[in-house]
Amino acid sequence: MNSLPPLEALAELNLAAVARIHRQWQPAATVEEADGLLLMKGTVPIPAPFQNCLIRTSSALPPATVLERAKAFFGGSANPYAAMTSSLRDADLEHALLAEGFTRQADLPSMLADAPLATSALPAPWQLKVARDAADIQAFVKVCAQAYESLGLPGFLTPSYFVDQAAMLAPDTTIVLACNAKGEAVAATMALHTGEVAGLYWVGTLPEARGAGLAAACTALATNLAFERGAKAVTLQASHMGEAIYRKLGYREYARTSRWSK
Repeated sequence: MNSLPPLEALAELNLAAVARIHRQWQPAATVEEADGLLLMKGTVPIPAPFQNCLIRTSSALPPATVLERAKAFFGGSANPYAAMTSSLRDADLEHALLAEGFTRQADLPSMLADAPLATSALPAPWQLKVARDAADIQAFVKVCAQAYESLGLPGFLTPSYFVDQAAMLAPDTTIVLACNAKGEAVAATMALHTGEVAGLYWVGTLPEARGAGLAAACTALATNLAFERGAKAVTLQASHMGEAIYRKLGYREYARTSRWSK
């Protein structure tokens, strides 16, 4: 990654760092990391980011070695996994995955912001808050469980990502909630701070609250809080539902992140 512009190089490090953070939230998970490859077994046997997945952290590692080590770690077809690749450094690995019968399940724009975003006040009755206690974390998980069903993640699986919820109050995690007049969370965004960059994850809005700009408001606040903490850039991988929102806020695409599985 030495040939990448500085901000893009920082952003490329975030996904693997976030996998390590998610492992902390899943005490039963296993991570093996050495010689340019991160392998993670989560709490449920599904091929998904931060559950069963691999991320190559060094493009110098040959694709054949990646696949051999993944086979040994995951144990074959009984425990399927997702391979996460970047268009900036994984073209050879993508060719190898295709040859091994993997299919590209998602092709997401990798985006970044290199300066704080413009914000506007939310109209009543909506209010933003930063998660401070266990009740806020529980509200965040509940929003994610319902919101991410629209992207194909069954709601009953979402809590498996967040087993140790007390650990989610750590200093490297900022969660922004949008609440209705009753104080109930209906939208959320998470910023994970990894060195000089932060990454936004788990951006979602309950179906009944969509269209009010709540995800955009959460994203803008979480982004700007990351810059206040000293981040040089904030990055994310955009879903088809969120891409237009992020572009309008000021994020720009710098690469593509793909998810492969059999």
